[in-house]
This record gives sequence, structure tokens and C-alpha cells, in this order.
Amino acid sequence: MVEKIVSERFSFEGWELGKFIKGNWKTIKEVGKVAIPYVTSWLITQDMTVQIFLTGAGKALLDAIEYYVKEKKE
Repeated sequence: MVEKIVSERFSFEGWELGKFIKGNWKTIKEVGKVAIPYVTSWLITQDMTVQIFLTGAGKALLDAIEYYVKEKKE
């Protein structure tokens, strides 16, 4: 039987960064797919309209690349 680890309230005892990253990998990846195009577009221009367009286009491009790498079977 697996023993459940219980820590005191407001304690990080037993918490591990590696387990956190592994458990939240999809969320971290999606945030990165938005943050990378946003920061890049911010460095290029400070025009909000252009930033929104480039962030959306960059996210779509990164999604397409991920799909091609993971789903392409040839």
C-alpha cells in the first residue's frame, strides 16, 4: 500500500520542483508558446496592435511545428 505524504499546513515539505514541472508540463509549454512570440514582438515593436498580431501568428506557427514534429509519421 502506498503511504500518502502529508505535510503541515503552509509547508513545502516533500515538494519537489521536478515533480511540479512534470505534473504541469502542458501548461508550462502552452505559456511558453505564448510568451516567446510576445517577448519577441515586444523587442521588435512597442505597438500593441502589431504585438497582438505577431503573438497570435507566433503561437500558431509554434503549434504547427509541434504538430509536424509529433504527428508526422513519414
